[in-house]
Amino acid sequence: IENLADIAIEAFEQRRRQRDDVLTYAKLKKVVDLLCKLPLDERRKVPGINPHRADIIIAGAAIIETLMHDLEIETLRISDRGLRDGLLMDYLSRSEYAGVLEGESVRERSVLQLGRLCNFDEPHSREVARLALELFDSAREIGLHTFGNWERELLHYAALLHDVGIFLSYNNHHQHSYYLIRNTELLGFDENETSIMAATALFHRKAMPRKKKHPAFAALDKPSQRRVRVFALLLRLAESLDRGHAGVVRHAALRSGANGQVSLEIQASRDCQLELWAAQTHDGFFEKVFAREMVVKAEITPAENPY
Repeated sequence: IENLADIAIEAFEQRRRQRDDVLTYAKLKKVVDLLCKLPLDERRKVPGINPHRADIIIAGAAIIETLMHDLEIETLRISDRGLRDGLLMDYLSRSEYAGVLEGESVRERSVLQLGRLCNFDEPHSREVARLALELFDSAREIGLHTFGNWERELLHYAALLHDVGIFLSYNNHHQHSYYLIRNTELLGFDENETSIMAATALFHRKAMPRKKKHPAFAALDKPSQRRVRVFALLLRLAESLDRGHAGVVRHAALRSGANGQVSLEIQASRDCQLELWAAQTHDGFFEKVFAREMVVKAEITPAENPY
């Protein structure tokens, strides 16, 4: 199906297939008509075709065309996953985590499976992810970025996996996290999404992303580089707000302040000087990413005694 979609787009639209492209019944019929007219040697030269499949692709296309016609399917979404991935998901659904994972998306199941295989600190990772999304949403409200739900989801998964590299070694664990995310076949993600999440984990600590210094960052296109810069900053702030792994910060938000400043406003259940200090250390990175000065403010609201 992937190869048929490649042919439909490259042969008739003269471009490469993108992540959101689909294969319509009308396009498939055009591909079948084209391929049926050509001898094998000419078929191998069709734009987008895999030459090694030129001898069998007509039979496969005919089956798909018949199924789409008989089932009245107008559009197919293209997946880069195959039978092996389906078998893996079936295995995971029967594993010890099946009950925990029930109701979660394929993407989240895959992310959590990697985290648990790496024995990650799940409460801390979930806390960081929660805070990162609060910062993402509030930053969008005040116009610091215009990212949508797709980017929000990628930040969520990157935050869940940012510390998986500790499984290999705490030293340089951000680099190990990058390697694990980048080289694990996370189900439901395309290569670009995996690259963005891996780079976000890489830059959640230590050096800021620079094209000349970091090949992993330079390999991304400009929109993805911008995403990684913003994600890495928000993840650093969220990580700082759970610096003690104690969950003392209940809520965090970025608000517009006086003289163009941005206030990072924190609501905490008890003293959070460690978290305040850690967050403030990222003010320079904040200014580089958003061209705004950041100040940190905290409000302490002790939890009520239920008794």
